[in-house]
Amino acid sequence: MTAPAIVVSKLSDVVDGQEAVCYAALVKKTRGVTKANQPFIKCLFRDKRVAYEAPLWHDHRYFPEAASWVEGLAYRIQIRASFNIRFGMQLELLGIRPATDEDVADGYDFYDLVESSRYSPQSLIDSIRHRVEKYIQDPHLKQLVLKIMDDHDDLLRKMPAAQKMHHDYTGGLLEHVWSMSRVGALLIEHYGDYYDSLNPPLDKGLVLAAIILHDIGKLRELKYHPVEARYTKEGQLVGHILMGRDLVRETARTIDGFPEETLLLLEHAILAHHGRREFGAPVLPQTFEALLVSFIDDLDAKMNIVARERQRSQTEEEFTDRVFALDNRRIYKGIPLEPGTDEDPSAYG
Repeated sequence: MTAPAIVVSKLSDVVDGQEAVCYAALVKKTRGVTKANQPFIKCLFRDKRVAYEAPLWHDHRYFPEAASWVEGLAYRIQIRASFNIRFGMQLELLGIRPATDEDVADGYDFYDLVESSRYSPQSLIDSIRHRVEKYIQDPHLKQLVLKIMDDHDDLLRKMPAAQKMHHDYTGGLLEHVWSMSRVGALLIEHYGDYYDSLNPPLDKGLVLAAIILHDIGKLRELKYHPVEARYTKEGQLVGHILMGRDLVRETARTIDGFPEETLLLLEHAILAHHGRREFGAPVLPQTFEALLVSFIDDLDAKMNIVARERQRSQTEEEFTDRVFALDNRRIYKGIPLEPGTDEDPSAYG
């Protein structure tokens, strides 16, 4: 009697105890030593929705071969899945080889293996450009923002917002900027009306321009990779804040008559957007606009971290693992709604 064929499955669809063949991207290899002084390797494999660890102890058949496996590449893996209440889902590697173009017929698609924004890049760009037209009245500032967006369109559509932490997936930078611009539009309307006696008033266009350009240096700081972006040499040595200020300054110098005061205030908002020196800000926010940009950036980053920690937690515990970016606190998951009781999300603008 022949053994049943191993099922080809998405990694995110495997269940406890199942044996399956999956296509997965190797995200990271971590070497360590046990208390008994025996070496081990932990391999993190992922598809678009989940990332699971496959530990290889020193006596595992694939332990010697694992040294040649390349982070960022896709593999065809045969696995047995097992759920542990402490560690979540883990994989036992039964077979592995690099995925090839010949596997496409079997359902392999590399971009099904990497996390990416759930919004199309074009829809995010259209939404951001709509706000540019609505809020940036200064023609020089508007030209600057649109020129930078156009000149870097390809990378802007793909780049994550960070190597780790928040929005660290394909299209994450654009999604972060879009989300900030959406929140920013609400806040500049509110505070512009609330403090309408200020002279000069809150510069709504400057806030929106700084939101769009605050992380533009990430396009030089990081080298795009669909699994995990890597720092460039310049990015490691200089950092995105100064690189973004430089990019904005270089572009502004190509626009005849660009107002010096506007450029100074925009540069300040970019340099101060991390809010505090211990968070890497070269200067502290010292304008109404720069303060608002730094608060919006911090809010959007932290809400993304919290939401993704809740989504990724696979254990049955009531709280997530500790979140480093939130002072190592654990986040309560709440009581899940019964299927069919949640409402469809409203369309985002």
